Amino acid sequence: MPKFNFNILIIVAICVFTMSCNKTATVEALPDPVVDKTLKKSELEKEIDIKRSYCFRNETAFKDNLENIDILELKLDVIGNSVSGIYNWLPKFKDRREGTITGLIEKNIIKGKYHFTQEGKEQTIPITIKLNEDSVIISDDKKGVGIGAVISRTNCSL
Repeated sequence: MPKFNFNILIIVAICVFTMSCNKTATVEALPDPVVDKTLKKSELEKEIDIKRSYCFRNETAFKDNLENIDILELKLDVIGNSVSGIYNWLPKFKDRREGTITGLIEKNIIKGKYHFTQEGKEQTIPITIKLNEDSVIISDDKKGVGIGAVISRTNCSL
C-alpha cells in the first residue's frame, strides 16, 4: 500500500487559502439588490434603536382623609425588544415595595424579572405585563407577593 504524502495535502490547502484571500469586493461591485437590502436594514436598525418611554400611575386617596394617598407607579423604557424600568408601590402608612424590571417585549406583552425590596428583604420574581393603549395589566405572581394590578397611563413628565 503506497504511503499518503501529507506534504502535498498541506501545499494544496495553502494554495486554496491564498487564492480565496486574494478576492476583494467593494460596495460598488455588489449587485444592486444586496446594496438596497443593506440600506433598508440600516434604516430599520435606526428605527429599532429609538427609545420609547411609558408611564403609568394610580393614586388612591383614603376615604376618611383625601390628603392621604397610596401610589402605584410603573415607568418602562423600551429599546428594540428590550425593556427596563421601575415598579413601585408607595402606600402612605405601610412599608414600601420599590424595584426594577428587566425583560423582553413581544406583541405588547412584557415578560421579565422584577427585583424589589419590601420590608427590608430583597426578592426577584417573574413578571408579566400587558401594555394597553390607556393602561397596563400586571399579572399577579404565583408566590403570593401581590404585584398584580391595573395601572392607568399618564404623562411621563409628571
